[in-house]
Amino acid sequence: MRPFSKISLAWLQLTHHKLRLLVALLGIAFAAILIFIQLAFLDSLYESQTAVHQRMKADLVLVDGRLRTLSRGYSFSQQYLYRMLNFAEVESVNPVQYRRQSFKYGNTAGGKGIIVLGVNPDHCPFDIPNFDQVAHLLRTKNVVLFDRNSDMKEYEDLVNDFETGKTITVEVGNKRALIGGLIDFAGASFADDGNIIASDTTFFNLLPALSRNTIAVGLIKLKSGVDQTAALHRIARQLPKNVRLMTQKNFVKHEKNYWVSSAPIGFLFMVGVCVSFFVGVVIVCQILYTEITDHLPDYAVLKARGFKHRYFLSVLFQEALILAVLGYVPGFAISLGLYEFVHNATALPMHMTFSRAILVFLLTIMMCFTSGTISMNKLREADPAELF
Repeated sequence: MRPFSKISLAWLQLTHHKLRLLVALLGIAFAAILIFIQLAFLDSLYESQTAVHQRMKADLVLVDGRLRTLSRGYSFSQQYLYRMLNFAEVESVNPVQYRRQSFKYGNTAGGKGIIVLGVNPDHCPFDIPNFDQVAHLLRTKNVVLFDRNSDMKEYEDLVNDFETGKTITVEVGNKRALIGGLIDFAGASFADDGNIIASDTTFFNLLPALSRNTIAVGLIKLKSGVDQTAALHRIARQLPKNVRLMTQKNFVKHEKNYWVSSAPIGFLFMVGVCVSFFVGVVIVCQILYTEITDHLPDYAVLKARGFKHRYFLSVLFQEALILAVLGYVPGFAISLGLYEFVHNATALPMHMTFSRAILVFLLTIMMCFTSGTISMNKLREADPAELF
């Protein structure tokens, strides 16, 4: 029996009942969509919660030793940061203030609050496009820059009013501030609605209860040619235990690990992926089991004519592969539309990636093959002796 004839048999069996095939493909597409959405939310969680970290211009990062996540961070004495200048490997240091505050524009108040970042306008610690063109605005008392990538569901009126030339006054906590300009920054996250950037002076004017001698994050730039790992180990050995030094990349990983292992929302999305996979297995298993049951007499005739059991297994897994491919395509297409819808509704980073598309495709194939493996025992019931 030539290979193409096996494929033809698998295809003919699936298309014999077209309505059943359509229902099967819809079920597989539904499972693929669930996996796509859960993985997108999981990646969006990691990306949005580390967006500020990834934009920090530093080789090393100094934080409080108790820090688990920046969104629930601790402040520490800034003297530990400026002590870094005593090390020959260090070129410069830059403090960052970070605090979540309530935010209100007119009658609009963001539900999750907004992140207020205090920086030195002359040495911005973040990678922000065209920041130099608006940095001078921060030198004016209580003038801040608003992140245009914030949740537009909450702040679309603010952005539109600013772009029409209106003077935008907002309330940060119980203090008033003036929006001086818009920037493209980190955007909204699962923990907050967006960001504003202020000078360190304005930051403490807006949050007077905080000590001016403390900082949230200390950024350290090493001299050119310095070995980063060696410098990290040398400096860390001379620091007290109440502060922690790490590379900028490890700072991002540290934040991500919190949302992976400690935050319940990351665990829920992982459970969602597993449940979606299980749903797909059940759907495909039911379809394949029904196909086998309907064609048991046909298989018995073929067995009587000398076809081996492995031939029927190959047909079964070819059916599983066909179902996986045909079910994946509409699942992928619908997921693209859902990504765009969720992004517009929440401002979270929801976009298709090549690696995720491949991963879900492989999971869909695995899902269908798992169902085939579960269903294969039914093939053994195709006994020629019982038929005749």
